[in-house]
Amino acid sequence: MLKILRLEFLFNRRQVLIVLAIFTAYFAYMVFRIDSPRVFVVSTSIMIGLAMPFTILGREDKFKTAALVCSLPMRRSTVVLGKYAATWAAIGLGLGYTLLLAAVFPFSKIQVAEILTARNLFVVLFLISLIFAVILPFTIRFGLVGIIILLVGFQLFGILALILSQVLGGANNPLRVFIRAVADGLRTLLTHEATPGFLLALLTVGVAVSAASLFVSRALYVRRDF
Repeated sequence: MLKILRLEFLFNRRQVLIVLAIFTAYFAYMVFRIDSPRVFVVSTSIMIGLAMPFTILGREDKFKTAALVCSLPMRRSTVVLGKYAATWAAIGLGLGYTLLLAAVFPFSKIQVAEILTARNLFVVLFLISLIFAVILPFTIRFGLVGIIILLVGFQLFGILALILSQVLGGANNPLRVFIRAVADGLRTLLTHEATPGFLLALLTVGVAVSAASLFVSRALYVRRDF
């Protein structure tokens, strides 16, 4: 495991630094334009949840390092676990860097103290775990092609939903119902009282989804040819 983490650090440090540089520009704009901690929490979760896994997991196909890693005397399931741990380490780095930017930029409209609450932190980790759980199996099995498949799938889903909304019309068409459901769900997460039961539920669901995604990813990676 330590060998895998060390290799992931050596292979990905340049890519991670590039992503953090992009974060600097992106979140400079965000903290200047947005003064809502809730919007900042959601946008941060989406940005980090997408950028960091793509950076770590998508590197294999680009630099052809999978064969080298899998030639080491260790199981492929261990390789997947190492990638999972390395990606979460990168996610933690991204979160810390984002909060640092919000705190040091003099034009920031975001109060870091309003973000650093138990509820917001648990919601961020919960949302990122859901995003990562979807990304992991695709990229582990198909590499960059999996990323393309995932993005194209989301686009096709959006187009289909838009067509259905135009055909069916009305306030209760599927697209509007879906958007309302997502918005209501996010609003509930971000406004619910931070009781121990609520935080425990977020943690339990996040861990369960992540464990299921990791299990599927390990099974897919074992069957992958290099």
